[in-house]
Amino acid sequence: MATAEELKGAIQKWVQVLADPEVAREFEGYNKTMQFIFSDTDVKVQLVFQGAKAKILDGFRPDADMSLTVSSETFMGIASGEVDPMDAFMEGKLKPTGDVTDLEKLQALLTG
Repeated sequence: MATAEELKGAIQKWVQVLADPEVAREFEGYNKTMQFIFSDTDVKVQLVFQGAKAKILDGFRPDADMSLTVSSETFMGIASGEVDPMDAFMEGKLKPTGDVTDLEKLQALLTG
């Protein structure tokens, strides 16, 4: 099981991808909150997008635009590239709620 610091560190690497101007362009005008609920821990983290910038906040937000429920192990596998996010979704290991098209935005951070 990953620690809160490891989980936030993996998300922080995604935030850093936004420093790439090509990736940042894909997020212009994107103002949404995605939250991550790690099913095997009590860690809840929000990734708040404000255009081409993002910040990480602790805690749960009931009005988040999208929530992703995933085990810390699966999430760390996705973050490291060892687990394909589409496979995790199809296998029921990654459970989104909200606007699923926002998952495509995360894909840009994974491949950026």
